[in-house]
Amino acid sequence: MIATNITISQGQFLEDVLPEIPTNTILAKTVTGIGATTLEIKSKRHSIIIEPNVPVIKGKKQKHKNLLGVHEGISVNDIIPYLEKPLKKGEYKKIMTTPESFNKVIRAMELLQINYEQDYMLLFDECDKIIKDIDYRETIAFPIENFFLFDNKAFVSATPILPSDPRFEEQGFQVMKITPDYDYTKKMQLVTTNNVVAVFRKIMAMCENRQVCIFLNSTDTILAIIQKFGLESQSKVFCSQDSVEKLNKLGYANAFSDLQFDSKQYVKLAQYTFFTSRFFSAVDIDLQTQPTTVIISGLFYAKHSMIDPHTEAIQILGRFRNGTGAIIHVSNIDTDLPYKTPEQLKNYLDGCHEVYMQIKLLFETATGEGVKETLKEALERVTYAKYVDEDGNKKHFAIDNYFDEERVKSYYTHHHNLIQAYLDSDHFVLTHQHRPFQLGDEDRLKISRADNKKEKRTTIIEQLDLLNGEENVYDEPLFREFRDSLHREDSLIVEVYEALGANYAKRYLMSDKIMKLDLIKYRNETGKDLFAIMTSIYAIFEERKKYPIGYIKTMIRKIYSSYSDNTKYPAKKIKDFFEVNENVWVNRQRGYLLISKRY
Repeated sequence: MIATNITISQGQFLEDVLPEIPTNTILAKTVTGIGATTLEIKSKRHSIIIEPNVPVIKGKKQKHKNLLGVHEGISVNDIIPYLEKPLKKGEYKKIMTTPESFNKVIRAMELLQINYEQDYMLLFDECDKIIKDIDYRETIAFPIENFFLFDNKAFVSATPILPSDPRFEEQGFQVMKITPDYDYTKKMQLVTTNNVVAVFRKIMAMCENRQVCIFLNSTDTILAIIQKFGLESQSKVFCSQDSVEKLNKLGYANAFSDLQFDSKQYVKLAQYTFFTSRFFSAVDIDLQTQPTTVIISGLFYAKHSMIDPHTEAIQILGRFRNGTGAIIHVSNIDTDLPYKTPEQLKNYLDGCHEVYMQIKLLFETATGEGVKETLKEALERVTYAKYVDEDGNKKHFAIDNYFDEERVKSYYTHHHNLIQAYLDSDHFVLTHQHRPFQLGDEDRLKISRADNKKEKRTTIIEQLDLLNGEENVYDEPLFREFRDSLHREDSLIVEVYEALGANYAKRYLMSDKIMKLDLIKYRNETGKDLFAIMTSIYAIFEERKKYPIGYIKTMIRKIYSSYSDNTKYPAKKIKDFFEVNENVWVNRQRGYLLISKRY
């Protein structure tokens, strides 16, 4: 495609350098927030603007009262009165719709006999989302066939992915690149690690009194983080309505499918606000503050949490109209993650297409009912079927998605690849820290994926061996947290290991009765039966409450002394019974937040 460049200066908007978006254009904005959508809303022509997600439409509707928003819940009968309403001089019809509701707009216009293909400009905003999302949201491409029938049409995004559909070339599309003449890069710290949870714990400690916005495309992982750190009352999650309902059923109430605004139209955040991909692009997050922004990619928990430095990372940071504080991307790396190079993928798809078309030919020429039925089933079930339509024509956006996914996967096979991807994007000034831990995310999953009790316990013992190979491991919150996660998986084997040793635990691995009896005997003989002390501790201290260090120390010593143990225990002894946040203040005194009981 032919490419043209337009320069934009600091403080300028698109309307300052472009009278309107030209037809048959893929507009590459380069930077977010320069008003491409606003330019089309203000343009002196009728417009249909397609937005990938509902929150964008609702946000724009608040700012532009002449705009009709069309999405789930809006019917053809709701659209018709807007189209029939007479216009004043200088007014134009402006309709913003999701891809799924686009056909409702077209149906309403057809009922009113409006020649929309000639009379309306069709703008597909955040056009890269078609390629990004089509693998799990095929409906996002619903408007494409109509798109090429419009006389006036354009794609727009700050991070467009050039589509392979030949109709763009056939209709003479050009790429118009907006080039800023100022430095638009953002400083980002990339932390690659084998333990995302541990790094997030450290980020929380650093940001105790700051708002933190976390972008993570996995509601399961979001909920796990919230529950692990006891953030239920300090957090919000913005996600799809389906995910809201899922989180509500799991007992988490602070989930929303739309942004919430205060009286000044600023978005209302919690201390820890989580966003899924529904809010990665186009949405305006207007704030008075500049929150710390954390992007999380947890490959071992959710493969779809991988973030593309060339598109999604840029879009995420573009949501904040007042800028951000520190920007941190935390990611683990999977050196065994399989991916195909573009050449390998092309050869693979060419081979698939050849075989598919041969089967299709056999199906079309078959006469026997059984043969035809079997071949039809083969055509429907073969994996390649998702990349072709019923006539065997290639679904170009689906194929583009496959290439895009393999490209992004390649970044996460080594931290050098991810670093290079960020540098190649030209949007970031990057600093990198590689933070390995002895035990990490993959180790946690080994336990949950164990086939049976014996395998699970063997894995736990192996991980306890690693933990106990470090000096003073339990002085580190990270290692204490890892030990406690093992205890939650199988409390008996962990307690036996700690009391009676690794060799004993391995010897009686599956003998629960023997281990329980020997554990009781050991505790009675050594005076280490903590049940009575634990009962007293839990009678004095409560979960999710803050206590000054001095008070904790005094009460701990009183309780132990009542059981003839006069050891001068420090306040941190409370960590034997609670998961804690050590970096809190209570009435201007240092204290601990007791997050949850350990037993």
